[in-house]
Amino acid sequence: MLRELTAADQQLILDFAYQREIENMFVIGSFEFSDNPFEFNTYLGYFENGTMLGLGVYFGRWSDITLNAESTTVINAFVDEFVKQNRPLKYVVAFRRHALPTIERLKHHGIVPAKITEQTLYQLPPEKFHDCSTGAEVQGTADDIDAIIRLGNIMEGREADQEVPAHERARISPHYEWLLKQEGEVIAKANIHGISKHYAQIGGVMTHPEHQNKGYAKQTVSAICKYWFAREKQLTLFVNNDNLPAIRAYTRLGFEPIDEYIHAEYA
Repeated sequence: MLRELTAADQQLILDFAYQREIENMFVIGSFEFSDNPFEFNTYLGYFENGTMLGLGVYFGRWSDITLNAESTTVINAFVDEFVKQNRPLKYVVAFRRHALPTIERLKHHGIVPAKITEQTLYQLPPEKFHDCSTGAEVQGTADDIDAIIRLGNIMEGREADQEVPAHERARISPHYEWLLKQEGEVIAKANIHGISKHYAQIGGVMTHPEHQNKGYAKQTVSAICKYWFAREKQLTLFVNNDNLPAIRAYTRLGFEPIDEYIHAEYA
């Protein structure tokens, strides 16, 4: 039986997610980054004999489906329900074993991805960490949001000061950002975009085109790692399999590959 979960089910969701913590970082993180994630997200549970066998989440701010279940039958049920609810879809992101059957079931409904990116999840053993931080890196504040947005616009090929809708600004949690600045502008950054009891997941790594190849990505990522290692978190991040410069940079910091991931984009 499939059931939409409510705020009264929060502990049930977290208990299921923590059975496979590293697979459910975004689900767990949704409760860390928001006081009321049910305002934006839809959580579905699949039950047999009173036991939850799968969790499906639609992240409203990102138009993103993430499913976690070992059975294709359960994944199909989640996909069918989200399609029935007519949710706008931009992304499917999940570990390969969950993402591929999700993508196939969406095709059954005539929903075909415009692009599929294969990624690898890397983890950093503390004893292998090669720290490249210098102390110039700073933790973000609310006053940095505009500068963070400007850098993101530049990296996406948009005008630097192009207006960003309020819902996109709301995605930024500045205190989870680590920045390098020059003359008040953010020239490099990285952030934490997933967090749980034992893990912190790094994302949003970018360097202004005029400042690339200077080691700034390794600096900001190192600063994040130092901060969260001190808080007893294990560090992970995703890298596109064809992004060889990033792979080289992260492996030099000590990151090691541990699992396969899929990021599918829809028009």
